[in-house]
Amino acid sequence: MPSHQDYKIKLQVLQSERLRRDHGDLASERQYEEISTFFFEEMYGPRDFSNRDEQAHRLRQFVHIAPGLGVRDVEQILDLLEMTKKLDDSVVAELIALNAPLDYDEELYEQAYRLADNYDERVEQLDLIRGSLNNVYRLAKNPVLKIVLHRTAGLAQVAGMADIHRFLLNGYQAIQPVKDIHRFIETIVIRERVRLDRIYEVKRPARKTA
Repeated sequence: MPSHQDYKIKLQVLQSERLRRDHGDLASERQYEEISTFFFEEMYGPRDFSNRDEQAHRLRQFVHIAPGLGVRDVEQILDLLEMTKKLDDSVVAELIALNAPLDYDEELYEQAYRLADNYDERVEQLDLIRGSLNNVYRLAKNPVLKIVLHRTAGLAQVAGMADIHRFLLNGYQAIQPVKDIHRFIETIVIRERVRLDRIYEVKRPARKTA
């Protein structure tokens, strides 16, 4: 009998592949290549993020002893990780309730996604993606952050925070080549909102014509 974690790993594989497919045009642009890989693999990658997510709960305490960083700098990122975990778990619960096979397809995934009935939280998740990526981009332009992240690697290891520290460092490095973060963020958010509305069968008002 497959476990909750087995279903979740499959969920992350499917989501990563779907994001690569739907946003492959962005990933093909040189400035977005690294940040796309980070988004597809570090945010929604096909592996167990349990350690990273558990460490994220303790990151607020770690930030207090990391010079040059403040809680506000990472707050939205932590909120996004927490909400993503919660939403993924809700879809997995519905897949199990549907007695879905472990090799479930995207159609069955979308059925479970809709049955989870958390449209408003999904919209909030998109807002967090927008806010956290904008904030990371702003922070990444501060050369002090690079020094802070490299100097705190050992401290993070001792504190049992190596996974979340690696996540932040990889995000910092991936965003460096980006020149136009606004187009990257808004393209993803708009496409994901259209997909969300399609799955939940939300009808948008027709545009008025002159």
